[in-house]
Amino acid sequence: MARTAEAKPVEEKPRPDREPEFTLYGWNACRAAFDRRPEALKRLYYSIERSRELAPVKKWCGDHQLPYRELDGESLSRAAKSVHHEGVVMVLHEQKIPAAVSLIQRGLKPGEVAVALDGVENTHNLGAILRSSAFFGAMALVLSGAENQADFTPSAARMAEGGFETVPVYRCTDLASVLRDLREKKVFVLGADLKSNQSLYETEVPFPCVVVMGGEREGLSAPVRRRCDAVVHVPGAGPLQSLNVSVAAGVILAELNRRKMRRP
Repeated sequence: MARTAEAKPVEEKPRPDREPEFTLYGWNACRAAFDRRPEALKRLYYSIERSRELAPVKKWCGDHQLPYRELDGESLSRAAKSVHHEGVVMVLHEQKIPAAVSLIQRGLKPGEVAVALDGVENTHNLGAILRSSAFFGAMALVLSGAENQADFTPSAARMAEGGFETVPVYRCTDLASVLRDLREKKVFVLGADLKSNQSLYETEVPFPCVVVMGGEREGLSAPVRRRCDAVVHVPGAGPLQSLNVSVAAGVILAELNRRKMRRP
């Protein structure tokens, strides 16, 4: 964010509207959100240490009559409902997550990779997977309709470090049906499950493909597993038997990215 002349603070006033809001915190997450969709910003809170870096955001707020306020650390933690705010909290107009039918209609182009989560419960894991998806260029992330599926929360957004702004996220009620429809469009479905006997490194994976990560406790559900063209595990070399699901997702995405880079 370039330095800009500061506008005068606008005091926050009671707002009668009850439209859905999303509280975002964490420096990278907030910076990415403002850079890509400044019109979503409703209110800004920040620490004195972040004041200079946030000059362009404060100017935007002043120009658009949006409230912004410098707060101490305790007040920022209350605004964020977390101590991990890194000196900035933004209240945004809530961005609705579209249904996966729009992804099915679009399909995947040659060489593209998407990620689907089948009951990943921990919001930190969801955010970390979204971050890896952004880093390795995944074109979409699909959240299943499983009861234990983590939703996209402020803590997930912070863990994604801006990944939500670059990787489209979709919801579905029946992931197995979504995978069936993608397979009909010649998308290879690669499941990841600790119980599999098939190594990732010994499995041929055509593109485009969707990587399906199972839940932390149960792995892939039976209906989803049946829709997979291959189910693999990440082999290790030490005494521990498994990786965290977000780490495993990162390893798989890195391997697929390596293979894509080697293609003629």
